[in-house]
Amino acid sequence: MPANPENINPSNDNPDHVPELTVIVPIYNEKERVIDTLTRVLAVPIDIELIAVDDASEDGTSEILKEWVKDQPRVRLFRHPYNMGNGASVKTGMRNARAPALLIVDADGQHPPEDIPKFYEKIQVYDLVVGQRAKGTDSTAFRNLGNWVFNTFSSYVAGCRIPDLTCGMRCMKTDVALEFIDLFPNGFSLPSTSTLSVIKAGYSIDWIPIQSPRRKGKSKIKPFSDGSKFLLIIVRIAVFFKPLRVFLPLSLFTFGIGLLLLGFTFAREGRLHFEPSTGLMLQSALLIFLMGLISEQIANIRFSGRR
Repeated sequence: MPANPENINPSNDNPDHVPELTVIVPIYNEKERVIDTLTRVLAVPIDIELIAVDDASEDGTSEILKEWVKDQPRVRLFRHPYNMGNGASVKTGMRNARAPALLIVDADGQHPPEDIPKFYEKIQVYDLVVGQRAKGTDSTAFRNLGNWVFNTFSSYVAGCRIPDLTCGMRCMKTDVALEFIDLFPNGFSLPSTSTLSVIKAGYSIDWIPIQSPRRKGKSKIKPFSDGSKFLLIIVRIAVFFKPLRVFLPLSLFTFGIGLLLLGFTFAREGRLHFEPSTGLMLQSALLIFLMGLISEQIANIRFSGRR
């Protein structure tokens, strides 16, 4: 059961009004940029419900938001009791969204709110619309390399080209987001999880080119620890939706090692002889393959009753 966030301005709740779009802004220690970002979101010419989620900021952001939101009838402000993570903030917004579609925008100014109308237009046709960051925007060589690895591996897992896996600016049908909300992690890997989940479940997806300016200040994403988490999540989603994409290559690799050991034995002794290590590799390859088949059947049964 998720921790209940505090509704800072419940007077702005209007259950009778259904906006065209819910914009979710997860916030943590962004006192220098958050008001500018929120103001730009509200300037978009769409009937927007803006949900700002303060993830227990410690730099004065909370006090700034509480004062600012008093004069903003279209803004609903929630605050977590403790720091729960960027993904947890987004999920709080999803659970409270009233519009048929929701869009996620970072508070640090890296996602241009002026592009929101393009996302809103596309979401009328697709179930998920993801921002595709132009090359050279908000990029270091190390980060570009990491994104290329994630995009390449995730494209293999999904069975289709994914030009930008980790961009946080994305628009989803609200019912689709809620269908997968229990899969979404509380950290920074919610974008990759949502992208792969939607693709593997057979929903439609498209990308929109955006310009992402370089972040001012220190990024909250840790390249090594968060990068390894991204890869683990891609594997987890692959096993959840398409297990053979993971089990089959592993089985073939293990089988190949077994054949190499068998070949070495034949070259050394001039006859076929199954040493214990060779038998172990070949049997392991078979077991891994059978596990993949069983997992594939379970995955198919899981989605056989979907609407």
